[in-house]
Amino acid sequence: MTGRARVSQPRPGRRASFPDNLSDPGPAAAIAITARRFEIALAGQTATMDLTRLPGRNSLARAFTLALWQACQVGGPAGTVRTAMSLAEAIHRFWRYLDATDSSVQALAEIDVATIEGFDAWMDERGQHPNHRRHQMGDVVMLLRLADAGEPGRLSEEASRRLFYVSTRPGVPPRPRDAYSDSVRVALKVAARADVAAIMQRFRPALEQECETRIDRLEMDAFAEIDRVGFITVKNDLFRQLYGARNYAGISNEGLSDRMHGTRHLLLGDLIALFVLLSLETGLEIEAIKTLRADCLKNPSSGYVEIEYCKRRARHAEWKRLRVRDGGSGTPGGLLRLAIQWTATARGHLKSEQLFTFYCRGRLTDVVLPMQSARKVWVKHHGLQDDYGKPLKLCLSRLRKTHKAAWYRKTGGQLRRFAVGHTVEVAANHYGDIPALRPIHEATIAEALMDAVEDALQPTVLTPEAEVEVLAAPSSAQPGFPEGLATDVPALLAGEQDVWLASCSGFYSSPFATSGEACPVPFWGCLECRNGVITTRKLPALMAFLDFVVDQRKVLSEADWQAKFGGSTTGSLRRYCRNSLSPI
Repeated sequence: MTGRARVSQPRPGRRASFPDNLSDPGPAAAIAITARRFEIALAGQTATMDLTRLPGRNSLARAFTLALWQACQVGGPAGTVRTAMSLAEAIHRFWRYLDATDSSVQALAEIDVATIEGFDAWMDERGQHPNHRRHQMGDVVMLLRLADAGEPGRLSEEASRRLFYVSTRPGVPPRPRDAYSDSVRVALKVAARADVAAIMQRFRPALEQECETRIDRLEMDAFAEIDRVGFITVKNDLFRQLYGARNYAGISNEGLSDRMHGTRHLLLGDLIALFVLLSLETGLEIEAIKTLRADCLKNPSSGYVEIEYCKRRARHAEWKRLRVRDGGSGTPGGLLRLAIQWTATARGHLKSEQLFTFYCRGRLTDVVLPMQSARKVWVKHHGLQDDYGKPLKLCLSRLRKTHKAAWYRKTGGQLRRFAVGHTVEVAANHYGDIPALRPIHEATIAEALMDAVEDALQPTVLTPEAEVEVLAAPSSAQPGFPEGLATDVPALLAGEQDVWLASCSGFYSSPFATSGEACPVPFWGCLECRNGVITTRKLPALMAFLDFVVDQRKVLSEADWQAKFGGSTTGSLRRYCRNSLSPI
């Protein structure tokens, strides 16, 4: 084979450019080291890193503060606020280890291999989960690498080499995150749809009412303030006057602020219902749903629309699209259109492009942080229970697997159709191999084994035409005919080896007994034995036995009949009488 070698052509690109007003990070780092406290902005979220509570060891604290500051910069290993907070937590845990062991380490140069290994052993002795321990060790080792890079030569050569790996102690295989059962999935959908219907009712324009009382006038003024600013605080004079007037009139003020803002903005509990419904309907990751933008719907056509979302774990291919149904509120596209409509006012006040902006704790925000307490309140409000009758522990990260498990059942386990949004290998290992789908896999294996057994024990059925062919050439191998019995074919078909329902090609080589022993099964066992040979001569006996079995079902109980004849006897009889042999 000849041909010209392909020469790779350079891909078209553009010249990289950087802004001219980049500031020197040195002063900011110096301020952060001195104060041990600095602000970070990662992935659209802000937070404060505070290491002022580290007791003593000032030189070491400055080194770790610099390492944490570097990790939280653009392009650093932190990436998100949550990861940065985890790094700060690891520093505080390392400090508790130094204090608990009365360590004399005061500076970065004094950290040696024993100190690093001692931290690993200290967490192990305290009963830390192996995987959590390795995670904490990874954070501290990474910060020490940054500190070593920031101050070269401070660590000893042995300590620097120790930073090449995290830990020598093994972890444990992580327990796969399981899907919820179908009953829990249905209950979650019902609860979420009920909340969506309540939100739609809440956002309907209220009828204009005359201000008949002072409370009515104060409410109108308070709503006007919300429309103007976006929210009203409990310290506002209008809210205080309204609160006092309602209290004086004997009207309950419980949840007054949320009820008022809930007519203009989404609340935290609303987000849980929307996240649950969107994840169960589309299979989107919760972190992707949280960061959806207001312009996430693309290319609507023929009752479908594409959802544009960001999956940060997909390195170099973060932005993806998923095509979903579009229509009323019962479709993912229609639900997102409602969310866009409901959050328009809040986004306008915040000047934010994030879709899920909401009112929480006296202010508008577009940062969706973990919602453990809100999830518990939502579960309790709807009375959701798990498969054991206990209050449901709602884990939002399990919803994607729940959607995948339902789709797996729907596609019959066909991985090519099941793998949507990832490779077949990931679909099989992460979403197909989960405890919720284990009964399906076990049933499939059991069914395959039963099919194999049935195929192996099927008797040979010869129609009149096939019988003539076998007698004409008994030495030739016939499909489905018992092997090694060609010399006995004439005697076998002449009836010399007949039992009642078939001719037996191996009475002393039965698959149900040891070789050389007589067959121990009843005569109807020939219907499920590989040694049986059924010809047209046996059709009257088969039909007579079928009538007998049917009559016995009328006089025996179901359990007795099943134990005596078995579930497949009647089916085999009918099949042989109707399909396998030509009628007399």
